[in-house]
Amino acid sequence: MRIALAAMLVVSFSFAAFAGTKEQAEAAVAAAIQAEDRAAEAGNKWLPAETALKAAKAALATGSWDQAAAQAMTAKAMANRALEQSREQETAWHDAVIR
Repeated sequence: MRIALAAMLVVSFSFAAFAGTKEQAEAAVAAAIQAEDRAAEAGNKWLPAETALKAAKAALATGSWDQAAAQAMTAKAMANRALEQSREQETAWHDAVIR
């Protein structure tokens, strides 16, 4: 979990240095929304991902393209990890059963 969070922070900070356009920020937010929807379908939405997505939408509304894209990338990374976690947990209980 710590490694995943560290990777998300690296992505966020490296993406923040990127000077993006409105279209790039909108595309990043759209991708984050799709990832969050997939996590919701799996029944595993992470609150920090929702918070980052909300921040991305707010930044997009104010014209802060770089901040919107960075927050969207963070939200997407967290939503994808939540989806991976759901898939892992579907079969992990097998390993926990006493035999």
